[in-house]
Amino acid sequence: MTRGARTSDSRAIRRGAARYVGASGGGRAAARRMPNSRAVASGVAELARSFASHGPVEALRRFDLDGMAGAPAEDVFVALTDMLCPPGGTIDEAIARDAMLEAVADLAAAGVGDFDELSTDDLRELFIGVVSRSIEGKILNEVGTNAVSVPADIAGVERAQNMLRDFVEGCVRDEFEARGSELGDLDGNVIDGFVEDLYAAALGLVMVLGDDR
Repeated sequence: MTRGARTSDSRAIRRGAARYVGASGGGRAAARRMPNSRAVASGVAELARSFASHGPVEALRRFDLDGMAGAPAEDVFVALTDMLCPPGGTIDEAIARDAMLEAVADLAAAGVGDFDELSTDDLRELFIGVVSRSIEGKILNEVGTNAVSVPADIAGVERAQNMLRDFVEGCVRDEFEARGSELGDLDGNVIDGFVEDLYAAALGLVMVLGDDR
């Protein structure tokens, strides 16, 4: 990971991510180390399921946010973040919260409007963004904790982070699409299991593809 960050070597970045997952015990074990991120992703999946089945007002009512129906989507998702993962708390809670806010910022940059005008695609992208950003954040946090050095210049840091983000998001997206289900089709009783399986599979794919020479 250090070599990849210093030289912008994407293969080294991928290999570093793969070895992190391997050192964590594999995809399933690594996923279990992310309970807060899984909880936030489950909340987003439940919102998407309710939105598709019952409409925007009922989807928000499940989170006591029904008064925000018709508000800008960005505002609704920031309020949802505060419900699912309030400020403060542990490092893992901070990783989950940051992942949600970064995914919301990505959605806002794409030009989404009011919450009740969102499409299935918008909610899917938010969900994939939350899962991807949280895995990226977890890897970066663990790498930093273990004192892996990074480039001194900000541009080098950003390049390395973007390489990791693209790799992780590709793995998450591949595993999500492999399941052949939209969030709106899920039964409420299986959401937590679906999310945990997705994290485990995506992290497992990071390990396999990242160490593929």
